[in-house]
Amino acid sequence: YGKVVEEWKVHEDIPTVSIAPNTKYSQMTGDKTLVGLSHNMLYRIDPRVGGDNMVVQDELQSYTTKSHFTAAATTESGAIAVGSGKGEIRLFDRLGVRAKTTLPALGEAILGIDVTSDGRYVVATCKTYLLLIDTKLPSDPAGKTGFQKAFPQAQKPAPRRLQLRPEHVVYMAAPISFTPAKFNQSPDGNHSEKTIVTSTGPFVITWNLRRALGTGRGDAYHIKQYADVVVADNFRFGQDRSIVVTLPNDVQCVKRSQLAKPTRESLMIRTPARTSLLSDRDDVVNAPF
Repeated sequence: YGKVVEEWKVHEDIPTVSIAPNTKYSQMTGDKTLVGLSHNMLYRIDPRVGGDNMVVQDELQSYTTKSHFTAAATTESGAIAVGSGKGEIRLFDRLGVRAKTTLPALGEAILGIDVTSDGRYVVATCKTYLLLIDTKLPSDPAGKTGFQKAFPQAQKPAPRRLQLRPEHVVYMAAPISFTPAKFNQSPDGNHSEKTIVTSTGPFVITWNLRRALGTGRGDAYHIKQYADVVVADNFRFGQDRSIVVTLPNDVQCVKRSQLAKPTRESLMIRTPARTSLLSDRDDVVNAPF
């Protein structure tokens, strides 16, 4: 069993709703600070300060309106993508300043967000679909992204919607509720994120990034069903061939090649094998009140 070894009170008056690493791979370094998020603030957390105030004041950005921030992710250079309960996405080049780009809400609340190492692509998780966004400014000769420069009003990117086909949802016979989607991680500097992974109920789903961008089809995916609800999932660090799947009482590593195109048979919810010879009628009679 695990145990709590240290507990922080970030600030007396600022409730932290989410944290993110300083940069995408800073957990592999000796970096001691984090990016913190409250419902309307973005700030640096420095636990070395101690006490009841770990917020670095000169790297705090506050919004007077109720922004309802929900999730954040960072690039390799430390740029920050922030999603909100309103469905908005903000792109910051650093802490302590206002967002370079604000993408308006398109529907549901943002439950999770991730970004590629170079900041080129953002994936935002809503309850029943994902939004894939290309942050590159189409008319910028230097190839800058929305993290570095504001999009002209008429050129804001149109997100691609990644979602399950209606007939597949029917076969699943359960409401869709995606866990926060993630790109595979590529710390080797070649920006080779290729795949997106998420889950809903007992199903793990992947989308091929290049295929989704090239064809514009958000309903082409691979899927694998487990015997229990998937609590969390992510790619094995540094590659996209294996996915680490967390179940309520187990952790498994599955090869991405084991995920297949969905069929009616593969999507039907499996019921546990019966361990009793009693009939359904006997079960009802003997059920406790």
